[in-house]
Amino acid sequence: MYFELEQDKRIRNRFRFRDIESTTRGEFEPEEFGQIQDITVLFTLGDRDSIYPDVVDAPVFMVSDALKKLLSAYDPEVLYRRVALNQVKEHIQKKYWLLLTEKIDCLDESSEWHANGWDKRIVLNREQIGQRRVFKVKGIRTPRVFVNLEASESILRREFEGITLRPVEVV
Repeated sequence: MYFELEQDKRIRNRFRFRDIESTTRGEFEPEEFGQIQDITVLFTLGDRDSIYPDVVDAPVFMVSDALKKLLSAYDPEVLYRRVALNQVKEHIQKKYWLLLTEKIDCLDESSEWHANGWDKRIVLNREQIGQRRVFKVKGIRTPRVFVNLEASESILRREFEGITLRPVEVV
C-alpha cells in the first residue's frame, strides 16, 4: 500500500506566509539541488498559538525537522534543503526542509484524467516503484509526495500534527 502525504486542510489557526499569497503548489527538481541555497528564510504571520503543521504543501512541499528525520530513515536517497520559517513579531522560528526527490515513472495505464489534463484517479504500479519508500510520481500535474505503508505507519505512531495520509490505488 502507498499513501499520499498531504497537509491537513482542516487546520484553522495555521500560520500564513508573509510575502507569498499563492496556494498553488510549486516544486523543485532534484537536479536543481545545487542551485538552492543551503538555508532559505521565509517570513510568516500569525499569533502565539499559530499551528505549524509537520507538512506544508504550498507554495512548495516542506516537512518539519522531526518528520524529515523519520523520512530520511526510510529513504536515504531523498534530498533536503533547510528552510527557516520566522514569525518575527512573536519571536518564533521553525526548522523545515524542502523535500527533493526523483519522480518515478510508475503511473499505471488505468489512471484516469479529466479533459483539462488534471488527474481524476491515480493508480500506481507497484513493480515500477521498486524499493522506493518516499517519492514523487512522474506525469501528475500537481506536485505530490507518496510514502509506502511502513513509512506511513511510522508517521501515525508519532505525534505529528497537520498531516493527512490518503490511500492511493496500486496494481
